[in-house]
Formats: sequence, structure tokens, C-alpha cells
Amino acid sequence: MEAEDVSRAEDRAECPGSKNEGQPDVAQPDFPHGGQSPGPTALWEMLERKFLEYQKLAHGSPAEHQQSLLNLLPLFLKAWENSVGIISFPSLQSLAEDISNQLAQEIQKALVGKPAEQAREAAGQLLRWKGDVDQDGYLLLKSVYVLTGTNSETLGTVAASGLPPLLLKCLYLFFVFPLEKEEVLENDVQVQRMFVQMLLNICSESQGLERLLSGNELQSLVIATTCLWEHSCCFWKEPTFCVLRAISKAQHLGIIEYLQAMDCIKLSLQNLSKLADTLPAPKVSESVSLILGFVKDSYPVSSALFLEFENGEGYPLLLKVLLRYDALAQSEVDPHLEELLELLVWLTTCGRSELKVFDSITYPQLEGFKFHHEASGVTVKNLQAFQVLQNVFQKASNPVLCTKVLSAIRTMWVWNARNFFLLEWTLQPISQFVEIVPLKPAPVQKQFFQLLEALVFELHYVPHEILRKVQCLIKESPESPCALVALQSVLRIAGRDLLFTDIFRDSGLLGLLLAQLRKRAKILRKSGNKEPTLGVQDPERELTCVMLRTVVTLLRGSVRNAVVLKDHGMVPFIKIFLDVEWYREASLSILEQLSVINAEEYMSIIVGALCSSTQGELELKLDLLQSLLRILDTPKGRAAFRVSSGFNGLLSLLSDLEGSLQEPPLQAWGMVSPSQTLDLVLHTLCALSAALHLDPVNSDFFKKNGLFEKLAEDLCLLGCFGAQEEEEAPLHSEADTKARPFADLLSAAFASASPFPPKIQSCLQILSFLDSMASGTLHLRRDLKEPPRAGQDPAPHAQKEDAGSDPQGNFKLWPDLEERMDEGDAVIIHPGVLCIMVRLLPRLYHEDHPQLSQEIQCSMASHIQSLVKSEKNRQVMCEAGMLRTLVASCRRALTTSTSPLHSGLIRIFEKLASQAIEPDVLRQFLGLGVPPPPSAATKILHSSCVHGGDSGGSGPQAAEAGTAEGPGGAAPGADPCSAVTQALRSSRTSQGSTTALQTSLSLISMTSPRNLQPQKAALAPSFVEFDMSVEGYGCLFIPTVSTVMGTSTEYLVSGGIGTGAARSFPPLGGLTFSCWFLISRHSTVTEGHPLRFLTLVRHLARTEQPFICFSVSLCPDDLSLVVSTEEKEFQSLDIMEPEDDPEPSAGRQLRVRCGQLLTCGQWHHLAVVVTKEMKRNCTVSTYLDGQIVGSAKMLYIQALPGPFLSMDPSSFVDVYGYISTPRVWKQKSSLIWRLGPTYLFEEAISVDTLEVINKLGPRYCGNFQAVHAQGEDLDTEATPLVAEERVSFGLHIASSSITSVTDIRNTYNEVDSRLIAKEMNISSRDNAMPVFLLRNCAGHLSGSLRTVGAVAVGQLGVRVFHSIPAASSLDFIGGPAILLGLISLATDDHTMYAAVKVLHSVLTSNAMCDRLMQHISGYQIMAFLLRKKTSLLNQRSFQLILSIAGTAELGFGSSLVTNVGVFQHILCNFELAEQLYKGRCGRCFRIYGGKK
Repeated sequence: MEAEDVSRAEDRAECPGSKNEGQPDVAQPDFPHGGQSPGPTALWEMLERKFLEYQKLAHGSPAEHQQSLLNLLPLFLKAWENSVGIISFPSLQSLAEDISNQLAQEIQKALVGKPAEQAREAAGQLLRWKGDVDQDGYLLLKSVYVLTGTNSETLGTVAASGLPPLLLKCLYLFFVFPLEKEEVLENDVQVQRMFVQMLLNICSESQGLERLLSGNELQSLVIATTCLWEHSCCFWKEPTFCVLRAISKAQHLGIIEYLQAMDCIKLSLQNLSKLADTLPAPKVSESVSLILGFVKDSYPVSSALFLEFENGEGYPLLLKVLLRYDALAQSEVDPHLEELLELLVWLTTCGRSELKVFDSITYPQLEGFKFHHEASGVTVKNLQAFQVLQNVFQKASNPVLCTKVLSAIRTMWVWNARNFFLLEWTLQPISQFVEIVPLKPAPVQKQFFQLLEALVFELHYVPHEILRKVQCLIKESPESPCALVALQSVLRIAGRDLLFTDIFRDSGLLGLLLAQLRKRAKILRKSGNKEPTLGVQDPERELTCVMLRTVVTLLRGSVRNAVVLKDHGMVPFIKIFLDVEWYREASLSILEQLSVINAEEYMSIIVGALCSSTQGELELKLDLLQSLLRILDTPKGRAAFRVSSGFNGLLSLLSDLEGSLQEPPLQAWGMVSPSQTLDLVLHTLCALSAALHLDPVNSDFFKKNGLFEKLAEDLCLLGCFGAQEEEEAPLHSEADTKARPFADLLSAAFASASPFPPKIQSCLQILSFLDSMASGTLHLRRDLKEPPRAGQDPAPHAQKEDAGSDPQGNFKLWPDLEERMDEGDAVIIHPGVLCIMVRLLPRLYHEDHPQLSQEIQCSMASHIQSLVKSEKNRQVMCEAGMLRTLVASCRRALTTSTSPLHSGLIRIFEKLASQAIEPDVLRQFLGLGVPPPPSAATKILHSSCVHGGDSGGSGPQAAEAGTAEGPGGAAPGADPCSAVTQALRSSRTSQGSTTALQTSLSLISMTSPRNLQPQKAALAPSFVEFDMSVEGYGCLFIPTVSTVMGTSTEYLVSGGIGTGAARSFPPLGGLTFSCWFLISRHSTVTEGHPLRFLTLVRHLARTEQPFICFSVSLCPDDLSLVVSTEEKEFQSLDIMEPEDDPEPSAGRQLRVRCGQLLTCGQWHHLAVVVTKEMKRNCTVSTYLDGQIVGSAKMLYIQALPGPFLSMDPSSFVDVYGYISTPRVWKQKSSLIWRLGPTYLFEEAISVDTLEVINKLGPRYCGNFQAVHAQGEDLDTEATPLVAEERVSFGLHIASSSITSVTDIRNTYNEVDSRLIAKEMNISSRDNAMPVFLLRNCAGHLSGSLRTVGAVAVGQLGVRVFHSIPAASSLDFIGGPAILLGLISLATDDHTMYAAVKVLHSVLTSNAMCDRLMQHISGYQIMAFLLRKKTSLLNQRSFQLILSIAGTAELGFGSSLVTNVGVFQHILCNFELAEQLYKGRCGRCFRIYGGKK
């Protein structure tokens, strides 16, 4: 209560101009009655007049003079209050002098000649407010209080009156001599406030301070605060300390000299030393803080008091006082303790000279550590003061006291980092603290190790000796709680920098932890891996966790530490910790670090643990899979995963889930929720996706071993998918149901309140996983708890009808442009996964929810259709075998036209078959609608009808059949067999016609041309695509194009195939380069990425630099074809000259603009003919699509590479080539182009030969050794276009395979295998990486050694496509016979038109079909069928026949006869012509006849 009142009084005293609200009213001056109170100005004027009257009474009696002054005081105070503290009084100094003198006289009168107790009571009575009587003392006090708050001049006048020492004496009496019954009233608080504020104001003026020092009052007051605690007045204690602190902070030299002369510090220290053991610690510390305050405040002026403190045994007193707190049980920090510690910390900075410290730091330190030589900031100079702190921590056990000491030490480090070294290298406090910190309470231990961490994190210093002691602490008592805290600190420190992984290994900490973990693992194994109870604090478990995490930190980034762990044989013991959930995360991290040195061992452990885990250990499986995902991010991890049977392990994990998602689940899975099962399925698929991502070896392994099919089987067995539909099962058609987008269905399946039944919801979620996996994004999601986002699924707009879907025959000859563009379409990374989705499509049907099931099926089919919208995706899915999957898995939906899936799947099939379809798959598709053969009963019935009149042996059979088939009321004499046969024949004819129409429409869609050629519609060839937008490179590497041997060179240095001699280079007769190419997208001018058709490079043995000797490229700047024979260094782009060098060597480069002749999306033929002439000259001619576009005289390829003019007899020159951009010229751009058949001839090909090559088209795959001219009889002997020995190489996709470097070495030679391995950046002994080899189709021809072919280099930038369009596959399953069969099955004009349309599409795009037609006399058969079905021919059908013959303008057809067979056997068949003339084609026939 008293403390609060005093505090409030001091707060109000801070503003001496306040109106003192709530104070008792002083005596009011007399004013005229009936008038208002005058204003401030009037009051001051009135006071001035009365003060002049008072001065005139100076010669009167003292009593009158005193009374006159007292009468002025109410008016003065009233004027001051109304003026808001602003005094406007000219005679203020005179008034102040008189009032001060009067108050001094009154106090002196009250104190003189009286004992201390009576004097204290008299002074109190004088200054106290006593109501309406005798308030002169109070008025004088308040007036002086007001005057001391005005200005320094007035304050000096008050001080000169002798009042300050009297006030100080009163303060001494008030503090030392309390009243017997001390009742604090509000009036007393106000008096105290004014009294203290007067003293504070006097202390702020030097003159006032000097007056305070005139007697021994200050000495008495200071000593009283240190020895009279038991008898002091509590009410006046805080004001007394406040006044003394104000005197101390004045920093007046007179005060220092006074205190020194009066031995105040010495006497105070002696008094406190006597009382330190008896008084309460807070009271003693408050007095000590007061004395230290005088020392601190005086130190900047003089060190005299500081020396007195040191000589007066001040440090032992401080230690004694601080240790008094050790016995206190306090939860909060005492403010006096904080103040005392702050003063003690300040004492450490007091000293005469800087401490010296050597900066010879020899141990390794963190990067960024800098020893502070300069004394910037506050530095420690007083070790004696710091030893007090050090001794307090060593002797105390109170947590509050110890933590405050540690905070004080850290404060010194914050002042200046140099302080740590000054202290540690002299007193070694932290090193000593480590030894005793186990004896301290837990909060102290925690703060101490935080202090230790600050050295590393803030000072960037590694305290090796301290860390060594910490390690000894852990070693001596590993079970203690302090060891846990120390180890946690070590864990945080070790994670700061990789340097600590070496420090803690060399110091033996890693070995210590491994030994402890080995012991704990053995105990855990003996206890049966019992998991501790959740929620129960277990120090042993927590310590083990910290040990494991520390080992993880020490292993991270340190291969040497991983080797140490392995050498300690810790792997089996780490595996023990996997079974306990608390230790699993750290144990897996340890194993992950071990995978750096032995990934196979890690994979074996993880896969083995996955396979051996029980059904209930779902969390273990999920944790193992998440760890596996982290390691599968690295190429080494993916390779080890494959070698360690990881794929089989994950698939077995899915196999174990059989029946877990069915309703109800199998008994083994009864306790597992579907969400947990789906989470496990998701993680498993994520691991599979990560293992396959951008890894050609794993992708090839997965595909070759049929693991996609195995994955599909395992998913089907989960229980949420339906059974495979039976052929005889009833089909529910929901034609009116409009399917929602696939993405909307997936979103609903993952919603918290899904509207779908559990089984269907599970199906949709798994389909969502597969969809993300197919796009290669499933494993990239870090938060596996979130549902994966469905792949890009365009909103299902109304599907455009395909060519042939219009029953009226309005067929599209060419597909829409948007169907041929790839921009904006979803990317399919794993096409095999999309095939799995197709396998699951029919299993999405559930009998319990037929309508919803069919909606999901249709939506998914639409989604798959959107994925194969682009040509590239269609080709990718064809390579993955999606057509075979469709026929095998969705046979019923493809067969039944009423199925809601029929149209969607047919469209998907047609889109893919237009790119590539294998003949056996096409045969199965064409046979889908064919009715099955007659049953045995039908055959017997038909036989009995035919032979009914023969022997009686067949009578019973006939009777039995008649009884079974004929109705009971059959008319006598009627033949029952004929009716049945007629019905069957009618049904079969109708069904056959419908099937023929559907087949024809599908074939029209499959065989319609997908690309535009200048002369005609042609089938697209197989090709290699180079995409520079992904990796910036991708090429075909052609090893050993030629080897120029020295006279004494060994034959083994040469690669290639064949039995002849080494092929010379450059060719003596010139050379010709021929290739078919298609540009999908040009690179921009700013990218500057040329299209490199061919680059030949030579390298002279035993030299470093290879040289380019011949190159053909297309410059992106102006689409110029550039042919160069200049020798350039073959080096990376950053050091080589730009491609568009404006000044090529004279006679070394031909540049021809051909941009107007090139069309994106169209196949072109390029030929570069180099004709060797006399000496070193040659003529270079370039041809595009058979037309010459440029020719020039140039210098021929020089004999040796680069600057070399001669070659050592034992040396050799290796010539190799690149098609497209090799790795050394890596440069990302938008360029995408395709390469078809490519040849290099060692002679200058004639123009006529080039014309024949151009006419053969891009699908020709031979060596030009047996070429028939167009229209020439196939029975005649074919002539070679090029001599066998002149064909250097021929490359086309038809002669290609997937092999390996090892197989190339075993099959061909080691030289080429080494060159290929070097170019692909793999080992020459590698047998896993799939190598796409385009075999040299001229390898079997006679002549010199040839290259083995070309290999694809570039994982993402190269794509291979084998083009087998339906029009070509028909040749292998009957070809024309099938097409003629469609005509024979036609029963109406629509079917007839569709059949003729198919024949038109195939004959105009496939030359082989024309030859097969001639071979089987197909045109004569066609004429026969047309004569039989003349009534079905209409004008549109006849127009197609004319187009086949080439005698009518249709599309890109010519008006010349292009098909002699149709012209000769159909158009010139007069019997057919007569029927056509008379029939529905008469008008068209007359027009045709008129034209001809």
C-alpha cells in the first residue's frame, strides 16, 4: 500500500506544473463579493500590488513581516494554478528568496534543540496539512515546490537560502525514525511527493548539489541506507533511495570528493558485510546496488570510488549477496537481483588497461569466422569482477540465479565477440562450466548449451576443447538427463556446417554413438521390439532418438562417415530400429545416407522390409515407400532399385492387397480402412513412377518383362474393379446419359463427402493415380496426402464426326489442321500406364450401379480420346501397343454398336491405326463384326436337308432335327429345312452388310491421308524425331564412316563391318547425301539453332582436336541451305565461332535460300551432290524434292584433317558423323524435325537417278539395287541405281533394333562399341542401357568396310516411330482381297460407296496394293463385282473409280491415267460401261465420255 502510494506520488511529481488535483484546498485570497473569480493576469497584477505593499513593511516587526508574506502565499498559489503553471511575476526572485528563507527558518525552528525522534515529529507536523488551522508550513512547502520547478535562476535562489541541507536532514529523520503509529493518509502522500520533488529539482542544479554537501547529512543518509534496515521507515525508503540515485547520477566531482572524504563507500561496505548474512537477500542487494550506483556513476569522472570499492572488499560482498539468492525458492526473477547483476557485468568493463590475448587459432574454423583484433565495442577489463559471476555459477544451484549468470555472460559476448576469447583464454569459464553442468537443474543445462550453440551460430567459432569436454560428459554418463540435453545441442551444432561431420568423427563422437546404438539395438531385439506406450515420457526412448538423429546429421554429406558406420557393422542393428515407429524416420535417414556408398544394399533392405512386412504394418510400408521415393530421385538409386528386384517387390506389395477394396473386404483386411489401402496404393505407384521417370534403362526393363501387364492384373485384384465382362452378358445401353468430364468425376471422388459408392470411389481414385503417373507427375507431388490433380482433360465438346462416319458420304479427305498440331496437348510420359487404364475400362462396370458405371466408362474413354488428340501422342501410344490392348480388353464394346463405349473406342482405334497398326491386330479388328461359324446343329440340319432323299440312314437325324426346329403345326409336304436355311441366310446377309459398312467406315478413317504431298497423298514413313526444346540436343551418331589407315597401321584399330579393306576418305569420285526430312517447327532467329542434316568429323590418332570436314545444315536466319567443306575445330558452342560466320573461307561454303520451298508438316527430299573435278576442286549441287536449288564450284574436302599435311605411317584417321545436334552443341530451341531414310553414296548421283529416288518416296527402304521404274512390269528384271560398293550407308527405321553396348561389342567390334559408349556417356561394358541402333542397310553389300549404322544419342530429345499405317498393314493380311470382299458384301449404295472409298484411299496411297491387285487379277474381279452390283453404284461411287484411274480431277489427283488396271479392266469394260450408262451413273458416264 505504502509503496504504491509513494510510486504514484513520484509519478505525479515528474510534472511540477500540474494542478495537483485531489489536494486539499489552500487558504483562498479574499475577492470582492458578488463578482466572478478574476483571470490569471488580474491575479498576477493583484499579487504584484500586494507584494509591493509587503516590501514596504520591511521596516516593521518581524512577526508582521512574516504574516504579510504568509498572506501572499494563497494568492500566489491561486495565480499559479489558474495560469497552468506559467508564472508571470516580475519580482519572482525576491519572492522566492523570502519564501525560501521563511521555510528554512521554520524548519530550523522545528528541529533546533530537540532529540531526533521529537525533531522528526516536529518536522512532520510542520509540513503536514492540518485543515483550516495552522497551515503555514504546508503553504511554504508547496510554494517552494512550485518555485523549484520554474527555472534554474529561481532554483539557485532557493538553494542559496540554506534550505537544501535542511531538507536532506528532514529526509534523514523521516527515513531513520519512523512514527510509532504510522498511518499514511492521502495528504501525507501529497506532502511526500512535493518534498521529494523539491529535492530532485535541487539535485538537478550544481549550486543546489553544492549546498547539499555543506554538512554531514548526505553521509548520514547514505550510511543509514546500509545499516538501519530494521528501524527505517518503509514509507520513506523508496523516496530516500530515489533522492540518493538522483545525487549519484549528477556525476558531480564535489560529490565524489565528499563521499571519498567521508568514507561513505568504505563504511557502507563494512555495514553491508555485517548485515549480508542476516538481512533478506533482496534488501541487501538493493543497498549494494545503491552503493554500486555511486561507483558506476562516478567512474566516468573519477575512479576513486571504484578503487574504494575494490579495496573495501566489494567483490567478496557481491559474491556473498548473490549466493544468498541460491537458498531462495523463487519462480520469478527479483528486480534487485537483475539490477545487481547488471552492475556486476558493468564492473567487468572497468580497468586500467586492455587484456592481452593471442590470436593463434590452429584448429579448423567455420567459413566466415574472423578473429576480432580491434577493440570495437565494450571489452572486458576486470577479471576480478567476472570471477564473481564465475564463482556464483560454480557454487549456486538455483535455476533463476544460474540462468541469469549465463545471460550476463552472453551479454558480454554481444557487446564484443572478442570478450569470449579474453575470458576463455584466461579464466576458461565455459570449459569449467561443462564439468559441473550435470549438477545443475534442467533449465540451467538447457541455457548453458544454448550459450555453447551461440558460439557457433553467432560467433562462427568452433570451440574444439569445449566440444571435447562435452563429448566426455556424454561418454561418462550416457544415461543421464544432461547427456540428452548435451546431445541435442551437439545435434543442432552438427547441422550447422559439414565441417562438424569431420570434427565429431575425428573426436570419436561418431564411434561413441554407434557403440551406444549397437547396445540399445541388442536390448530392443531381446525385448521383442515392443513399442513404448504413446503419450508416455520415456527418457531412454528420447535419448535413442536423439542419438539416431545425430548420426543422421553426421552422415549427411559425408561419405567418410558413411564408411565408418558401415565398417562398424551397424547396418543390421539399424534395421532393428525400423520396427519401432519412434526410431523409424531417423533409421531410414541413416540407410538413405548409406545408399551413397552402396545403393544396392539400401534397396535390398528396403525392398526386403516391404516384402516381409505384415498386413497390419501399413505405417511401416508407407514410411519405407517415402524413403524409397527420396532415393529414387538419383540415377544411382534407380539403377540399384532395378538390380535389387525393386519392381517385383513393389508389385508383390500390390498383390498382397488382393481383396482389400472389395465389399466387404477379405478377412485379412477387415481392420484396414479403404483410405489406408488407397494411400498405400498411391505410395506404391509413386515409387514405380519415380523409378521409371526419365530412366530409359528402367523403362525398357519394365516393358520387356511385361510388368505393365502384371501391374494391371494386381490392380484388378484389389476388389474395387468389376469382373471381365462375358461375351454373352446382357449389355445395358444408356444412350441418353451425358457423361460428366473425367476431371469432375475425379474431383467428386476426392471430395470429403463423395457422392459415389465406396467401390466406385476407390476405382476413380486409382484411375486418378494412373492418369498422373501416365503424365509423369505422380511422384513429383511432395504432399502425398493430397489427391493428385487429374491430367489435362479438355472439356468434352461435341465430337467431330470422323471421315467415314457420315452415312451420306460427305467424307473429309484431309484431317483438320488442329488434329495434326501438338501444341497444348497433354504429354504422355509412360504410355504403358495408359494401356493399363484401357485394360481397366471394361472392369469399371458394376451391376449395382449400371448408369453411374457407364457414365464413368464413357467419361474415361473421352478422356483417353483427348489424350491421343495430337499426332505425337497417337504415335507414342501405337509404340506402346495400345491397339492390341484395346482389341484384347474391350472386344465386346468394339463389337457391339449399341454399347455406349462403342463410338468412343472406335474413334480411338481409328486415330491410332492411322499411324501404326500391326497386321495381326488389324486382322482381329476386322474380324470383330464377323458372325461366328454355324454351330454343329445347324450344320447337321443343313446336311440332312441336302441329302434327305438318299439312304434312310439319315432319316432319324432329319426327323430329330425337324422335331426340334419345326413348329408343331407345320404344313404337310413343306420342307422345314429350306425355311430355316433361308432365315439363316437372310440374317447373315443383313448382318454382313452392316458389318461391311462399319468396317468400311473405320477403314476410311484409318487410311485417309494424314499428310500433304505435292504430287499425291502418300503414307508417312517411319522416322526419328529430334526435339531441341527439351534438352537442347539429340542426334544420330554414326561411328566409323571411314578409317584412313597408315601404311603400317594395325587393322584392329578400325571399326565398321564387312570383309573388305578400309574405306578411303574423302571419296575419289565425289559423294552424294540423300535424306527425307520433315520440319515440324523451326527455331527462331534469336535462338540461332540450325537444322544439321549431316556433320562429318575427322580425328587424327594421337592428336587432341577433331575437325569438321563436311557439313550440311539449314540456317534459321533466312532458311538457307548451307553446305561446307571447310575444316573447323569440333568443339563446344561457348568457344567456337558462330554458325553464321559472315566470312567463310573462300570456296568452302555454298549457301542457298530455300525457305519458299519448305513447308512445315510436309516431307521433303534433300540431295547434296558433290562432283569431284580436277585437282582439289568440286561442284556442289543441292536438290530439294528433285529440283535443283543451287550449285557452285567449291574446294573439295582436303586429304587430312585440320592443319595436318602428312600422317605418320602407324597412325590413322577416324571419320565419324552426326545427324542433328550432338551434345557438345547443346542449345535449347523450338526446333523440331524428323528424319526419314538417309543415304550416303561415294559417287556423284545423276539427275535421273535422283528423280527416281524422289519418286520412290519416303517409305522406300532398300539399297537401290533392284528398282522398277513406275509402270514397269514387275516380272522384268530390276536394275540397280547405284553400284553396291558405292553405298557407304543407308539408314531407315525398318532396319533397327534396341540393343546394348555389350551386344554391339559382341556382334560387331569393340572399337565401335567404345565410340558409342563414349558418345552416350556410359561405360563401354554397360549391358543395361538400351541403345537404339539403326543398322546400316548396306552392311551386307560387297565393298569396303562400312559403318555399323547409327545410334540415337539423347534421352529426351530423340523419339523413334515405326510407321505401319492401316493401308500398309492390309498388305500382310490379304490386302486387295479384303477390299474386294467389302464390295461383295455391299447391299446398298451407302455400303458400296464406303467400300469403293476404302479402295480409293488404299490404292492412291499404297503402291504395293496396286501390285497385289495386279498379282491376284483384282481389277478383273472388281469389274465382275461391279457388274453384279451395278444397281448399287451411284455418281459419287463412279467418281471415286474415275479418281482411282486418274482420269478425273479429285483432290490432288492428276488428269493422266495413273492406274492402268482400273482404266483397262473397269473403264474399258464395255459390258460394265453399258450397265453403268443405263443405270444411276449414266449422267456422270456421259460427262466422262464427252471429256474423253
